[in-house]
Amino acid sequence: MKISRIIVFLVLLASVMHVYAQDKKWVEVYVEQDGRKFLLNNQTVKLERKPFTLIFVFNKPEEVAGIYMNTSFRPEPYYMLLPSQEIPDLPYIPQKVLSEYKFNPHKELKVHSEFFQYLGYNPQRNWNKFDRVEHKDGKIIAYRRVENLNLVEQRERIPVGRNHRDLYLFFTVLHKTGNPLRPVEEWQRFKGKIKF
Repeated sequence: MKISRIIVFLVLLASVMHVYAQDKKWVEVYVEQDGRKFLLNNQTVKLERKPFTLIFVFNKPEEVAGIYMNTSFRPEPYYMLLPSQEIPDLPYIPQKVLSEYKFNPHKELKVHSEFFQYLGYNPQRNWNKFDRVEHKDGKIIAYRRVENLNLVEQRERIPVGRNHRDLYLFFTVLHKTGNPLRPVEEWQRFKGKIKF
């Protein structure tokens, strides 16, 4: 009987910790075009078919300095998930990261229904995947200019101006647990839609 109570207590504690972590705003993402800036966290933003900038604000960079982002032309499989639904392939997301050049030389956003971009900043390393990075009031603000869409599955890069489809963006902040049975846990999740 005591063991079952302990198990129930641990499950409840884990649930509370998961909800607590989800409530924190570790990262905020904005989209900026022509001097207009919009919060993208769980919002739909209407843009013109021309270049824009994604702005990542890492509110606690000493704890979280990176975010996984999936960009797709379709809402499934990630964008459609409800906040209460676990990501089906959660432990494998770190292995599903697309390779990129440092400092975003192609000014691009990679579009793929299954894979992710990892956008992070480490001050000890001399590279990142942003155009520029600022330190302000204990936060890291990172800018990523998007002039092109890299259609990974088609092996094609097109200018944003030629794209006529909406973009579904899914973001998740993961934390490594050290537990081999559950190597990562989700600390934050949000999504955004860009309509053209």
